[in-house]
Amino acid sequence: MKAIVIGAGKVGYHIAEQLARESNDVVLIDTSEQALAPAREALDVLPVLGNGASPAVLEEAGVSEADLVVAVTTHDEVNIIACLTAKYYGVPTTVARVRNPDYTLPAKALVHGQIGIDLIIHPERLAALEIVKLLKTPTAGEVSFYADGRIQLVGLRITSSNSPIVDKPLRQLGLRNFLIVAISRDEKLMIPDGTSEIRVGDYVYVIGRTGEFEGSVFLSGRIPDEITTVTIIGGGEAGLRICEILSDHQEEGLSIKLIERNPEKALWLAERLSKVLVINADGARMDVLESERVYESDALIAATGSEEVNLLVAMLGKRLGVKEIIVLLGRQEYAALADTIGVQATVVPRILTASTILKLLRKEKLVDLSFLKQGQAEVMEVVISDDAPIAGKELINAGLPRNSLIGTIIRGSEVIIPHGYSEIRPRDRVVVFAEDDAVPKVQRLLGL
Repeated sequence: MKAIVIGAGKVGYHIAEQLARESNDVVLIDTSEQALAPAREALDVLPVLGNGASPAVLEEAGVSEADLVVAVTTHDEVNIIACLTAKYYGVPTTVARVRNPDYTLPAKALVHGQIGIDLIIHPERLAALEIVKLLKTPTAGEVSFYADGRIQLVGLRITSSNSPIVDKPLRQLGLRNFLIVAISRDEKLMIPDGTSEIRVGDYVYVIGRTGEFEGSVFLSGRIPDEITTVTIIGGGEAGLRICEILSDHQEEGLSIKLIERNPEKALWLAERLSKVLVINADGARMDVLESERVYESDALIAATGSEEVNLLVAMLGKRLGVKEIIVLLGRQEYAALADTIGVQATVVPRILTASTILKLLRKEKLVDLSFLKQGQAEVMEVVISDDAPIAGKELINAGLPRNSLIGTIIRGSEVIIPHGYSEIRPRDRVVVFAEDDAVPKVQRLLGL
């Protein structure tokens, strides 16, 4: 497959890296030589200097032979025009990252699928949806659903030596309704085997049937409290989207407070968000957080446009005793710093954007795709075809790399937590975990 990626920022680089690793023919376009430099040095891609919305530049990149064009620059208009131009040249699939809701609301003229853009990605809305999922599962740092919601994956920090899973080999734990599929320790993620042991401070990923394994949150050593009051710092695009989605849950008794520093924006938000208490103040100041009694909130969400401010808000929130803190980050490098502060969860919109786009790049057998720990490992939900090398084999003889595993098997209405002698059959849906370097081999075994 030939793919053209327009925009060599963090999202574009990540997408180009994934595509190149899977032996695709990748062209990366950017107007900045400095932005292209890391790709020139580290990736097997063709860098092109120029405006990705220009027909001349796209022709130089070979747009008429491209199967896919992904436009993820920081300018919505460039992304939109690039996709429209690519469609003119006959590109089958185009994707644009668009932040301005004026372009994407259904009432507006620019609706994806009708003007030559097959998928429009709104990073802030993706982030808002992720944050709401986290609020529904207190103590979880990450939450994902698979198999049409029947399977749930939860990331948990092990905080207490009283946890029943600490310092024991996984094979001795006797887990039945759920499975520990990944462990992050000292910022390194690993796929465990039966001899692996969990230590206090580890961040573990647990998968199981939705509705049957919520008790796994007790493994973290802390009993979760119900979230009934939420304070959001930052009334930008992400904060607005979070408030809009949470407002739908107010019949459940949820109380929402939004603190925005800009007076004009605060007034506009107050008029638009009738179910939200909007406060015009600087949410990065301790005296403001104290006067607004943020310490009484069950959850604090730092969602300003500055990751430095968000981390400061998280530190102040921890000092005030807020139990659940979620931080919006622009760069995954800051996730480790958030961990040291004691933040329960971080959300990185560009990782969500990349995973959403990459779902389009795999064959139809791939139902879903997401990343663990900001991209250190992949989670794939796959339908097993008749000719997949893994079909008809027991897991112990399937040839999966050691740093990968199958977490669940969905067979009709049955959800199976597998063991070594579980057989993979054609038309099974499986949820697979693989560290970065194991992904190509795993994909081959799965028939992707």
